[in-house]
Amino acid sequence: MTMRFSSCLFVISLGCAGSAAAQRTAGSAVALVQPAPASGTRAAAPASGARVAVPARAAAAALAFKPDSIFINPDVRPQFVGGDGGLRDYLMKNLRYPEKALRQHVTGQVFVRFVLSAAGRITDASVVRGPGGGLNEEALRLVWMMPPWQPAYQRGQAVRVSCTLPITFQE
Repeated sequence: MTMRFSSCLFVISLGCAGSAAAQRTAGSAVALVQPAPASGTRAAAPASGARVAVPARAAAAALAFKPDSIFINPDVRPQFVGGDGGLRDYLMKNLRYPEKALRQHVTGQVFVRFVLSAAGRITDASVVRGPGGGLNEEALRLVWMMPPWQPAYQRGQAVRVSCTLPITFQE
């Protein structure tokens, strides 16, 4: 008897979530900031809420994100080497349908959440939801074995990013 299986659904949710202020100024050409009082003087209330217009690059530099930030929707999303086709090929080549799941006819989708480092390496992988029967462990094994990805970038800097990878198991 021949059993067929495939892991056919590969949707990746990636992104960036820096500070709210950084996200507000990231897309604008000009940011409005409050003028800083001269050193050694008390801050007086600005006349009628006066604000100073500065280029967004200067405002963004002042609102730089921390290097240990984990993003959800970065400017440039991470990508598996070889793209979606490369990811599909990797999963098909390395997937071993668990014997226990075959015997019990367990199928379904496993959602694995992980963090990609700024170097593109997998860290902090865990199963968010899955049918069990050995499928969760197999999906987690596949994610931990992945080669490095092309990292995500925020404002030209490689950043850490949170990813969720659903893997579908079918007999």
